[in-house]
Amino acid sequence: MACYTAPVPYIEPEEYQPEPPLRTQVTGPLAWEDPSLSFVRRLVSTLGATFEPLRSIHAVAAGTVAPALRFALLTSLPFMLVWAIVPFTHTLLFKPSFGLEVQPERSSLPVWLDLVRAVAIGLGFSLLSFLSWILPFASLVGAFANGSRPESPRLAAWRTALYRNWIIPLGMALFSLMVWALPSDPSSVLVEITVLSLQMLPRILILVHCHTMARYFGANGFGALVVSVVPLAVQWAVSLSLQEGAAQLLPQMPPG
Repeated sequence: MACYTAPVPYIEPEEYQPEPPLRTQVTGPLAWEDPSLSFVRRLVSTLGATFEPLRSIHAVAAGTVAPALRFALLTSLPFMLVWAIVPFTHTLLFKPSFGLEVQPERSSLPVWLDLVRAVAIGLGFSLLSFLSWILPFASLVGAFANGSRPESPRLAAWRTALYRNWIIPLGMALFSLMVWALPSDPSSVLVEITVLSLQMLPRILILVHCHTMARYFGANGFGALVVSVVPLAVQWAVSLSLQEGAAQLLPQMPPG
């Protein structure tokens, strides 16, 4: 029995178009260093790049210190100046739930000078804390770099610190604000969440940036771990020492 099969029409295959590659790195300069962008866009885009360590690694590594320093003065310095007002001001009593009481008798200094002293304490604490991790970080990045990149590893380390450090004083400022905002008997869970999100997570993000920069310059797994962990450990130890010394400057809480 004969079997008839109709011819199968030939269909022209669609032209193959591969998926575009993922944008994992910014190949040009950071937004802050792009003069074609508006000031607001340069600022917001560079702040947002803090949360994309891998994508912005090349742009951070390539460049000079001057624009990074200007960015740090604009973003880090204000938070360095304000975070210590709540804990170190003697004449202003910051009560729970945003309560505030002026008590000039608690200090021999006038209120304005008391505020200046608190600001100076916060600024000094922040600068020493910053130097305690950037100096070993820059040294270790240079030591573990294998020379495969044209950029200077120590210069890239300073740019990383100046562009990314703002998140730490911001966390400290928000932590002081939250301490003031909390009720008189906050739940332990709320306190733990506040400490974790505002004190620990910013430092973890900085650690990720340090690790990413170390890998960018060719450090192996162990070397990158050393480059990222040691500076933050030094910074943590220095911060604890500074806190013990600064405790002598804390105002005495009134009874009750």
